Amino acid sequence: MSETRVAIVTGAGRPWGMGRQTALQLAQKGLDVAVVDLREDWGRDAAETIAKQTARRTLYIKADISRRADVQSMIGRVLNELGRVDVLINNAAIPVGQPIADFTEETFHKVINVNLLGAMLCSQAVLKPMKDQKYGRIVNIASGAAVKPYKGAALYAAAKAGLIAFTRVLALEAAPEIVVTAVAPGWVHTAMGSENPPSDKDFEMGIQDNPFGRPLWPSEVADVIVYAATSPHHALTGQTLHARGGSLPFM
Repeated sequence: MSETRVAIVTGAGRPWGMGRQTALQLAQKGLDVAVVDLREDWGRDAAETIAKQTARRTLYIKADISRRADVQSMIGRVLNELGRVDVLINNAAIPVGQPIADFTEETFHKVINVNLLGAMLCSQAVLKPMKDQKYGRIVNIASGAAVKPYKGAALYAAAKAGLIAFTRVLALEAAPEIVVTAVAPGWVHTAMGSENPPSDKDFEMGIQDNPFGRPLWPSEVADVIVYAATSPHHALTGQTLHARGGSLPFM
């Protein structure tokens, strides 16, 4: 079994996304990385690019994290091909921008299944291997929307608030071998949910929401995620790290 730490990052394919930046920075710190993404062209490109830039072993896995069978297959491939799993970053998520009056049951299930159920299924799948090796780090990517209201973001915010609560309980149940934290970003320059790169509009919204007058860069939030994922200490378990660049209110 390889002694090199191995990380799984879900939703890590998007070229300008936070997940891809997190996977890159983990590889730069010496971890081997499994890039998980439903979009195959983005996922393969991310894995190949990270491997070339860092000389670490990388693996692309196409998986729908809201399906238990896909998640079990994903974990099996990581254990078989990379030897172990030490870090899980539950980053994959889908946004929805609709007034509450327009929500349908289909929208509800789609958002909750990816943003909350997916994190639960992935976390369940890594508990045994992490417990067996007496080491593990799980980082759930929440959102500032869980504590600061935005019009049209009720369902997304509810899922992310649920993820924060899930993090707290998982931290208790997974201790002492596994440290579980959440990172709640503010407005990040990623054009989340879009097929196109970020635009000037993202900067305009970031100016309104951040005292630094701009949205956060994916690399800035990834710094916090990687810290939570690689810190040797247990002091942060169950905590939510608000990587929001000073946007208020805080809770």
